[in-house]
Amino acid sequence: MPAEEQGRSAERPRVGSKTTGGCALTLHCSRLSRQTGWTPLAWRQAIAASLRQSAFLMVLPKISLQDKDLVCRRMPSTLDFFKGRADRTGMNCNAIASLGPKALQGLSLTAQDFASRWRAAPAGLAEASTHDLYLAPHCDDICFSLGAFVLRRRKGILLTLFSQCGYVAQPAAVAAHDDERVAAISSLRQREDLAFAEQVGLRLRFGGFDEAPLRGHAPFDITEVEDDARQLDEAVVAAIFAAATEQPKDRRPWLFCPMAIGGHIDHMVVLKIVLRHYNALRARWRIAFYEDLHYASVRRTRAAGLARFQGLAAQLKLRRSLWPIGAAADKLALVALYPSQFAEPPSSIKPFTPAQGIPAPAHEALWSTEPA
Repeated sequence: MPAEEQGRSAERPRVGSKTTGGCALTLHCSRLSRQTGWTPLAWRQAIAASLRQSAFLMVLPKISLQDKDLVCRRMPSTLDFFKGRADRTGMNCNAIASLGPKALQGLSLTAQDFASRWRAAPAGLAEASTHDLYLAPHCDDICFSLGAFVLRRRKGILLTLFSQCGYVAQPAAVAAHDDERVAAISSLRQREDLAFAEQVGLRLRFGGFDEAPLRGHAPFDITEVEDDARQLDEAVVAAIFAAATEQPKDRRPWLFCPMAIGGHIDHMVVLKIVLRHYNALRARWRIAFYEDLHYASVRRTRAAGLARFQGLAAQLKLRRSLWPIGAAADKLALVALYPSQFAEPPSSIKPFTPAQGIPAPAHEALWSTEPA
């Protein structure tokens, strides 16, 4: 943890009170420090942040078995400390139950964020291949969501599916109208995507599908997402397999799919099609799902989107891995390759890192079944 995060004693909430166990909490933080490498002070700050997030640690005994495994793999004493100790947490089981499903979903998410913060990233996900396939619903989605990740790997294929588009942040910048306008904007956006692909070493393919407004849908109206997914299913699957012209003889490459966190219908269509054909795709690729940015940079949007995703993909038992961005300027330079999407060039990395209620570096996030 950065030193500046450990030194804000004036801002640190009081976590040594009766509610959190007083001296017992200090002892617990010392144990966690020995197990994880964080200082006891860093752990106290992390726990305080969680308490501000609806008392995450108070409900550890009631979160799902999967989340218990995630949280406690690196801190096994936590359940021992809190299980059956309502006197130390100030809450009993009825109080925990009264939080309701939405609060518990948020607490479960915080548990998984904690786990990804400590756990080493899966070694398998670090294996880059020229056959890796990055699925982007639109031009810019891979850059915004995984730009630093692909910049480090510098190999693979970028498949932008909905490459026919009509949106720019400054409409007056494109003078054409009607069909000519769509063609002009699509060409502009595709040139931006090409500049990004060249910068990070990806081979670029376009699916050629119309984005939602060109199909007559509002981008965030998902009432017809099932119909759209059925209608586009065969063509999207064909485009995915067509982008992979060769089958490597050694380990399967990776396929990276959006989680549709923002609820955009095009992202939802891609996700639903990948989940529907998961077994067929998995025969050719190892599959990982990425947190869509900028959407995941807003805490409530991210929480709602991950809850929806986990409902769709519950049978996969995925685990989150955190991939630090490193130099923010490097990712912002990639983001700046898409000037048509901004009224002003972004100067902060905040829209391009997932929002969390715990101390974490600027990062990108992947979910997979790959073991750590």
